Amino acid sequence: MIRARAAGPTLALLACAGTLLAQSPAPSPSPSPRTPFRVEVDVEVVSVTVVVYDKAGKFVKGLGPKDVQVFEDKVPQEVSYFREAAGAGAERIPLSVAMVLDCSGSMRHNMRFLQEAAAAFVNKLEDMDSALVVSFNESIKGSAEFTGDTGRLEQFIDGLEPWGGTSLYDAIHYGLERVKDQPGRKAVIVFSDGADTTSSMKEQEVIDYAKSVEATIYSVGIRGESGLVSRSPRGFLRKVAQETGGQYYFPDKVGEMIKIFKDISDELHNHYLLAYTPQRPPDGTWREIEVRLRERKDAEVRLRKGYFAVKRRRPPVKPAS
Repeated sequence: MIRARAAGPTLALLACAGTLLAQSPAPSPSPSPRTPFRVEVDVEVVSVTVVVYDKAGKFVKGLGPKDVQVFEDKVPQEVSYFREAAGAGAERIPLSVAMVLDCSGSMRHNMRFLQEAAAAFVNKLEDMDSALVVSFNESIKGSAEFTGDTGRLEQFIDGLEPWGGTSLYDAIHYGLERVKDQPGRKAVIVFSDGADTTSSMKEQEVIDYAKSVEATIYSVGIRGESGLVSRSPRGFLRKVAQETGGQYYFPDKVGEMIKIFKDISDELHNHYLLAYTPQRPPDGTWREIEVRLRERKDAEVRLRKGYFAVKRRRPPVKPAS
């Protein structure tokens, strides 16, 4: 069970899906048999990360609880907690990021650009932040642990070498598995140049799992050696980002990657955290969440699509001996 606490409100989340890789600091590239997908949530308080942009694409600062309306399945909810992460005098919310980077053979001509962009991103981490680098081709390899040591992260990035096939689905699932127990705001940044060719997991399995983990996915897809990003990965990368309240990017030039990674970093450090207690008890259903602004009708509001409200099954109490 994961318990996320932010100055009072908590959301307990237990996500039980087939573990693709061993859940240990030293990941194994070999997949193991998966158990049926199951998500269990003990819904006391639902925490929601929200980003708000104006028409110029700039983060809207200075909003307060009276500026927003929260709806769950179209029913208004009472906001019990509201905070701007980058507000003046605000306590910093730690950021945990899993960077999932494509190192398949088709990346041989673009690897240098990816390494430069990834290194520029880790150098924007703040004191309380930490990151993990996950490289994938037909196998998956992750740096040993989350760390704020930019030198160690850069060393791992510098060592990336392109070869083999593309286990995109397996790699995203693995990144989510590693980040879901981390503190603060959680995010997965996915970079790939082509369709999945070697994963054991299916596309919809990964999307369903992503919806169950309190992490935002940002996906970047570029043209591979063939000059095209096929419809399958483009649609998948867009979908998995939208479902988790993230953003997707399909740049025309690999040279744009440094700016994209900078934009992602800026967004991750500028957001609102709010919470509410659902009016309905857990009933096993998917609940849609919507946040509207009372005045700024021209602004874009982005957040997770919703959550699964399944009552956590508690272990039976053993009688006293």
